[in-house]
Amino acid sequence: MADQFPPDTIYQILSRLPIKSLARFRCVCKSWLEYINDPYLETIHVAEEPTPIMFQQHSYVHPNNEVKEYCKISFLRAKQLETLVLGSCNGLILVRYDENHPSYNGTLLAFINPITKRRYNLPPVTVIYDFGNWFYLLTLRATGIGFDDSINTLKTVCIILKGRLHDHPLDVNLARERLCTVVHDSRMSSWREIAQVPAYPVCGEGVFAHGRLHWQVLSNLGSPEEGTKVVWFDVKMEEFGLIDAPKREGGGWFSDKLVDLNGELGYAYYESRSRVDLWMLKQEKWVLHCRFDLNHSGSCYYTYVEVLCCCNKEGDILLSLDSGIRLLVYTLKTGDIRAVGRGERRVSDILMYRSSLFSIRTSAY
Repeated sequence: MADQFPPDTIYQILSRLPIKSLARFRCVCKSWLEYINDPYLETIHVAEEPTPIMFQQHSYVHPNNEVKEYCKISFLRAKQLETLVLGSCNGLILVRYDENHPSYNGTLLAFINPITKRRYNLPPVTVIYDFGNWFYLLTLRATGIGFDDSINTLKTVCIILKGRLHDHPLDVNLARERLCTVVHDSRMSSWREIAQVPAYPVCGEGVFAHGRLHWQVLSNLGSPEEGTKVVWFDVKMEEFGLIDAPKREGGGWFSDKLVDLNGELGYAYYESRSRVDLWMLKQEKWVLHCRFDLNHSGSCYYTYVEVLCCCNKEGDILLSLDSGIRLLVYTLKTGDIRAVGRGERRVSDILMYRSSLFSIRTSAY
């Protein structure tokens, strides 16, 4: 191929091929491998349709789980019984797993590459803290995975708590003193602790958008006058900061959650268990992205609704009902709400997965 076409033509052809095809074509010959591994190809590669993934702990799929044209669902299955999905970035999925591993030996994290079907184990996350004459293994409170484009590498961030948070739930300063942050990048073989810690304790998986990881602040910390906060971590500078969450409108029962909206940061409020207000961060300001009510759409009353992600390039919203038993899609342009599956599903982790040339160029993954 290199002898018949000029390089610009070859790059244009390869830029239109799916990631899975490029992964196979790397094995054809050395010249094809060089073209596909060239970072320039990733710059011009046509973005693929994002794919939501249902990550199941057991190899069981209900025969009635039919997926319609509104949303394509892929299934991944884990052999470990204690597997927890912690997010994805650049074509790799971060999971926490347990293979009869003693807890005092640290927390086990790994990357899973859906394209190559390989797993890469990270070093155990182990930090010991001295409480006087006692030593405690610390609790992993929050995680995140982001891409540092300045050094072309993935960084995994873990925020760890020294001791038990509920000992002093309202003492923000003491809670902050008990936090530590460790970082691992794909070029290194170990974790390193950094001096930076978040201003408030956070929990759960971070949402990566525009070079930053974002977490929600624990709701039982801080004063009501300050409002709800979002903690961010700049992956390149390795510094923490704060932004205000969008102001909630209306009253009644509610919950909230940070959401990845095709690489944009979203914030969802759930009012009275069925109404959804979804905000998006644009140039450091929150803008109302969409608002809808499942009860008004003719659907039955749900005990729990959750925004999962955007399920296509048009930005349609994938919703989970009653802890993943049912899935719906809210069509952004028309406001229609339609089911994308039938029958009961086992409770599983569902996340947005987007293929990336990074995941096939990096030999470790």
